[in-house]
Amino acid sequence: MRVFTKAFLCPRGPSPDDYKRRLAEVNPGSMVQAAKGDLVGNEAFAELLAAQTLQAESSGGLLANKPEIDFLLRLAGTTQISKAIRTAGANSGDSFVLVVAARRKVRGAPGIGGKELPRVELTDSELGRIEKAALLNAEKA
Repeated sequence: MRVFTKAFLCPRGPSPDDYKRRLAEVNPGSMVQAAKGDLVGNEAFAELLAAQTLQAESSGGLLANKPEIDFLLRLAGTTQISKAIRTAGANSGDSFVLVVAARRKVRGAPGIGGKELPRVELTDSELGRIEKAALLNAEKA
């Protein structure tokens, strides 16, 4: 399964929910989630976590009822929704990362003032977080 992802670092001020809505409108059927600005610095990292989420959705193994929450759980490295929201959720007034992912090419939305994250080689830390995120399915079972 091929997953296409874009991730944007958005400045302080704009509402994460407003930006999520704009991205969802130009990418119908995609997964769109906002997270704290310092949790993702590499588009390749976001894409691998999104691929885990979309694969889980396809196989009926989401960690939560919605793919957006599953992605946030994987990003936070927990199966506890309240903890994921507290540690990884975007807050109004702070900088945030906006991730859009789908099984087809995704587009940025007009008016999104964020800067697209670079796509670089994964660090050891990112690889460890991806592995931990994959193991959450076993922990939840």
